[in-house]
Amino acid sequence: MSLLWMEYESEFEHLVEASYERESQAKEEYFKALSERVRKIIYRDTRYNIDYLYTSYVLGEKKIMNTYAIWLYELMVGIHKHRFTPEQTREYVLFHLESIKNAIPDVVSMDKQKRLQEIMEEAQQSIRAYRPDPHPKAASKYEKEIDEYMDCLFQRDTRKAIGLIHSYVEQGIDLDDVYVEILSESMKRVGELWHTADITVDMEHYCTSVTQMAMAQMYDQLFDGKRRDKTILSVCPGMELHEMGARIITDLFENHGWDSIFLGAAVPVEYILESVRNNHPDLVTLSVSMPQHLMDCEKAVREIKQEFPDIKVAVGGKAFESTDDLWKKWPVDIFTKDARELLARANEICA
Repeated sequence: MSLLWMEYESEFEHLVEASYERESQAKEEYFKALSERVRKIIYRDTRYNIDYLYTSYVLGEKKIMNTYAIWLYELMVGIHKHRFTPEQTREYVLFHLESIKNAIPDVVSMDKQKRLQEIMEEAQQSIRAYRPDPHPKAASKYEKEIDEYMDCLFQRDTRKAIGLIHSYVEQGIDLDDVYVEILSESMKRVGELWHTADITVDMEHYCTSVTQMAMAQMYDQLFDGKRRDKTILSVCPGMELHEMGARIITDLFENHGWDSIFLGAAVPVEYILESVRNNHPDLVTLSVSMPQHLMDCEKAVREIKQEFPDIKVAVGGKAFESTDDLWKKWPVDIFTKDARELLARANEICA
């Protein structure tokens, strides 16, 4: 979820209020019976939903809202699995989105209404048409190691979890594989377990923290190889808080001889530009997990390329999965879904 609110146009701020008011009036008795805490959660979630509507509208990407609607439905199924059937949850989510759609004419200017309502209608239809994939995912070649590591995390055994990662390297597992096939895949599965309400938010954060600690203790190995006299600057632009992917990319490049400048999460575009001016990297990588931050990513890409046309720029992250190749509209040099492919491409174009 987004943790830092984007600055809406005033109409979209008003849409949060109008949507919540419509829903609470339509289910007046139900809302009266709710605690103040639950009502605040519903209001917060209304704002989350309009985050995605706004992003989908501004970027002209209906797929963003469609993907989010299905994600929201799956999340609510997990949260309410002991109270409601999936069908009952589906109807609840559809009603919630209907309240937003019906509130649009109340507060949004006429020129925006049609597109916004079309986005909401398609999102609702996506939920109606959605069926879970019945086929199990293919097992990883490191399934044993992933299971061992995740078991340690869920037992909150920090020392053993970090020790396991060291042992995998000592056993001869390639460091790239440890990062991409074991640590990254484990974090992906942790996120999926949170999404289905099988683990709590605090457990998800603990798992992330331990994994970052494990990665930090790999630095001796990262700096052992021959250096390439190339520099990567890696960052999560704007208000993007999920930095694990960018961290993995940075360490992977270090392991293959690049020098790195890791700026971390939630870096305003102007500070990204300042760092590029000061450091003159060969490659800038921008990682975005949440679609709400794609607008900041685009701004960063365009401003970097305008001021430094010779510097190569790469983008990636889960947010792009919710778009129809949005990156193709930007002046980027590399887009990949895999950290190792990014490294290979970067070595080619930055030779």
